[in-house]
Amino acid sequence: MRLTDALELVRAPNILTAPADVGMGLAVSGAAFGGPAVLVLASSALAYAGGMALNDAVDAPLDARERPERPVPSGRVSRAAAFGLAGALLAGSLVLAGIAGLGPLCVSIALVAAIAFYDAVAKGTRIGPPAMASCRGLNAGLGIALGAASWGAVGAAVVLAAYVLIVTVVSSFEVAPAPARVVRWAGAGLGAVALAALILIAVAWDEAVVGGIAVLLVLVAWLLIPYRAALARPVPARIIGLIGAAVLGIVLLDAAFAVAAAGLAGLAVAALFAPAYLLKRRFAAA
Repeated sequence: MRLTDALELVRAPNILTAPADVGMGLAVSGAAFGGPAVLVLASSALAYAGGMALNDAVDAPLDARERPERPVPSGRVSRAAAFGLAGALLAGSLVLAGIAGLGPLCVSIALVAAIAFYDAVAKGTRIGPPAMASCRGLNAGLGIALGAASWGAVGAAVVLAAYVLIVTVVSSFEVAPAPARVVRWAGAGLGAVALAALILIAVAWDEAVVGGIAVLLVLVAWLLIPYRAALARPVPARIIGLIGAAVLGIVLLDAAFAVAAAGLAGLAVAALFAPAYLLKRRFAAA
């Protein structure tokens, strides 16, 4: 397996969105940044990469018809190798979380179980989007597990999960034209999520509320152009463009909460956006 094929398999551009969730969880829970924090950040990245590899291993027959350019159906990575890599990465994520502490280990076990459930059972069904949303919420929980699970911290994880729920619903139209009403529904849903984030930032923290709101506005601006394109012509290519932008937008949503809760330190989460964007230009992320 070539390195470039492995990076494409695990969706290298999107991996950085996973530590962003954890970084947000650390910030909103007031957790100290030390050795355990580094471990849960790495655990999150491995869990995401493992989930993507498992996704393609499970979906190989379907991808052979709908996405033949992906590493497994194209023959660049064998299905057995994809399963093996997924298992190794998910196991590694559990080990790192266990070293970080009992709390992170418990959350990591739930996260890995949720990832496996989504990839093997829930995807493509009505419970698929909620299952994926739970994965993101639990991912943020890895960071929260090292701090205090305040109502603000839990609220941020719930808002993140709601955002991912909407994105996952829309992603089902990556290979077939979407009804315009679906795109309109997605816009309304994402608008509601942005409003919920704004309210939470305004009432939960006082460290850098203005900074958090500013980052949230950047997220809205980032999504506006691909959303308008998808609304005007909801064909798969434009839906994929919207989904790709929305996935990278997770970093900005995380950063909005992190900055509001931790001030300038929260900008470390926002800094993950640039390398994720650059990787997206090099590797397939959908």
